[in-house]
Amino acid sequence: MRLLALAVLLLPFGSCRYLDARLTDLGDCFIYRWQSDAFGVGADVKVGPVAAVVGGWYSDYGYGKDTWWQTPGYVMTNHGTGIPFTTLGPIGYRQDFSRLFATGTSGNHVADPKGYDDVTSWLLLSDVFDLDDQGPFALTPAQRVVDMFGVEVGVAPVFWQAHVGFNVAEFADFLLGWFLIDIFYDDAVKRPPTVPFVPERG
Repeated sequence: MRLLALAVLLLPFGSCRYLDARLTDLGDCFIYRWQSDAFGVGADVKVGPVAAVVGGWYSDYGYGKDTWWQTPGYVMTNHGTGIPFTTLGPIGYRQDFSRLFATGTSGNHVADPKGYDDVTSWLLLSDVFDLDDQGPFALTPAQRVVDMFGVEVGVAPVFWQAHVGFNVAEFADFLLGWFLIDIFYDDAVKRPPTVPFVPERG
């Protein structure tokens, strides 16, 4: 009888952890970023392993998620460049000649002392394995594979930038999680926030 009473008392705590894990899995299904003060003209699309960016844009700051596996907040991704700027990089900006094959890049604020410009796609194929070793996020091998099941689209029409995406593999993990099946073994893993450089405003 005491054991049954203890189980009843602990049931709400277990339920809370269960529901929290389901909500976290649901959050992993989506990626989104919003930059209200961006400047530039560009668009990007990613369907599975195929990805490309056209044009370019930059912003002081934005809100949302940089990867599928983060808590929402200020993002590190504050600029993006694509065709033709990526392919002209080695000529106009003295970048490595491998950039001739880049079809998309993203990076943080240009004034950040720890600035980076990461190639996101080579010859229209997503750089999920970070071949240029510029990716700022420490993703596991499983997460890199799961990223190839995402569909993303972004647009920058002069004065703002928006980016949204949905991941089919993470949605499968969310659905199976209701039956206590955790295919990615991430129910107990805390999702980290980003810590971006935000310039002071005068």
